[in-house]
Amino acid sequence: MSKQSRRWKLGVSIAGGIVVLFAAALVAAYLIDTGDDDPTLRGLILAGHQAGHLTADELARVISRVDAEVADIPVRIDLPDRTETFAAAELGITVDRPATTEAALRAGKEGNAWDRFVAWLASFTSVRRVEPVLTYDRERARQAIASLDDLVVEEPQQPRLVLGENATLEMEPGIDGVEVDVDAVVDRLGHQVAASGPFDVDAPLRPLTPTLSDEAVAQVAEELNRLTAEGIEVRVADEVRRLDARGLRMRLDLDDSEGLPEPAFDLESLQAYIESTFEGVQLGGRDPVFDVVDGEPVLVEEGSPPLDCCREDAAEVVARAVLEGRPGPVVVEAKPIDDPQLVAWAKGEGVVEKVAEFTTNHACCEARVQNIHRFADLVRGVYLLPGESLSLNEHVGERTREKGFVPAGTIIRGHLVPTVGGGVSQFATTLFNAAFFAGFDFVTYQSHSLYISRYPYGREATISWPAPDLEIQNTTDYPALIWTSYTDTSITVEIYSTKHIEVEQTRQVESSVRACTRVDTYRVRRYPDGREVEDSVFAVYRPSEGFDCNGNPTDRPDL
Repeated sequence: MSKQSRRWKLGVSIAGGIVVLFAAALVAAYLIDTGDDDPTLRGLILAGHQAGHLTADELARVISRVDAEVADIPVRIDLPDRTETFAAAELGITVDRPATTEAALRAGKEGNAWDRFVAWLASFTSVRRVEPVLTYDRERARQAIASLDDLVVEEPQQPRLVLGENATLEMEPGIDGVEVDVDAVVDRLGHQVAASGPFDVDAPLRPLTPTLSDEAVAQVAEELNRLTAEGIEVRVADEVRRLDARGLRMRLDLDDSEGLPEPAFDLESLQAYIESTFEGVQLGGRDPVFDVVDGEPVLVEEGSPPLDCCREDAAEVVARAVLEGRPGPVVVEAKPIDDPQLVAWAKGEGVVEKVAEFTTNHACCEARVQNIHRFADLVRGVYLLPGESLSLNEHVGERTREKGFVPAGTIIRGHLVPTVGGGVSQFATTLFNAAFFAGFDFVTYQSHSLYISRYPYGREATISWPAPDLEIQNTTDYPALIWTSYTDTSITVEIYSTKHIEVEQTRQVESSVRACTRVDTYRVRRYPDGREVEDSVFAVYRPSEGFDCNGNPTDRPDL
C-alpha cells in the first residue's frame, strides 16, 4: 500500500472518530439537557413570555404572570343595542395551570426518540410558541351576563282582560317578547375559550313567552262576567246606588304576581267610581243657600257639613263582595267630617263680598239668548269650597229640548251650524272671564276656533256636548258663590267670596300656528303673603270660517 493511501485511510478514520465523538457529545448533551428535571425546550414562548429551558417550578412563575394577563383580557358581549365589556376573570376565564404546565413541558417532545432529539436540536435556532390552556366557569359566566340590565329587548304582552262588545270581558291573547339568550351566549363564549379566542360574542335572541296562558285568562274572563252580570248595589248612609256591570268590569284586572291569573280590582279606580256614583248625593251635608240683593250676598239657609263618601276601605269592601259572589247592597261607611272650618263654611261664612264680575253683550231676542238664559238659570247659586271644581258639562248635562234648550248656531269644524243648545258658549266665556279675575284656576277649557268680536280677544272659552268643556277650580282660600243674571241683551256672572287676591292681566303675545293665530294672555295673581304668581291662558283662531290651520277648506258638518 502506498504512503498516500495510508494517509487517506488515516484521515478518514480521524474524521469518523471526530463525527462519532461529536455525535456522542450531542447525545450526552441531549441526555443531560433533558435529564431528571425534564425542562421545557429552549426557544419556547408561552403567551409572549420566554419559557425556554425552564423546570416545572420555574415555569409556574411564568404561568402565574400569564394567568394575571388573561384575567384582564377584555371580553365583548355584543347586545342588540350596545356592547358590554367584561374582564375575562369576571366570566370565570382563567389559565388551567396544570394543563398549561403539561403542554409547555411536552411541547416538542412528541413522537419517537429521534423526533424528540431533532426537536431539541431545533430549539437552539428556532422559536416554538405555546398558547395557555384556558378553563371556563360556565355558571360564573352565566351569572355575570344575566346580571346585565335590559336583557329583555321587548317585554312579552301578557294575555289580558279587555272590555268587548256588550261590555263583556274578553281575553286578549298574549304576545311573545324577545330577550337575550344568556345560555346561548355562554355556549358561544365557551367555544371561543376552547379556541383561545377571540373573545367577542354576538348575543343571540330568543322568544320570551308570557307567564300567563291564554286559556287560563279566558276562564277568568268567563267567571268575572258571571259575577258582575247584574252589577252590585252599594249603600252609604241612607242612600243606595248601583254600580253597573260595565263600570265594574272596566276596573277589573289580573294579578299575576304568583304566576296565575288572579282577578283583582284597580282599587284606586274603583274607589273613584264609588265616590263618583254618590257624587251630588246628600250624605248629611248641604250647601248654604244664598240670594243676592242689591249686589250683596244674603244667606237664605245655612248648610250642614257633609259626610264624606267614602271611607278609605270602600273599594276593598266592594271588591271582596263582588269577587266572592255576595249579593248587595254592600254597606260602605261614610266618613264624617269634623272640621271647624267646614262647619263655618256650611253656615255661609266666607261669602261676604263680590270679588269678580264680568258681562258680555248679545243681540236681543235670538234663539241663542233663550239657551244662554236657561244655562245661567242652571248655574246660578253654585257654591264652591276651596279646592272644588265646577264642570259646566257635568253640572248642566246635555242640552236638550226637554231641559228648555232650542236650536241655535254652533261652530263645528270651522262652520256655524245649528244645534240644540247652541250659543251657550257665550255663558262659558262670561264665566271664564269672571273666574279669570277671581283668581281661579282652569282645569280644562278651549277657545272658539273663530274669533268673535263680542268676546275679549284671546280670553274666552267655548263649550259643547260632550266636549269641549269648561271646568274651573276655586283655588282661593275661601268658599265662592257663583251668581248669574241677565237682560235681553247681556249676561253677567258675579263671584262672591272674601277678597284676598289681586288679579291683573299683564300682557298678550301672538304667534302663528301655520295659518292660525295663537294668543297667550298672561295674568298676575298677588297674594296677601306677597307672592306674585304669573300664569296664562291661550286661544287659537282659524284664519276664517270653513278653513283649518293649514289653510285648507273643511267640510261643513252634515247635521
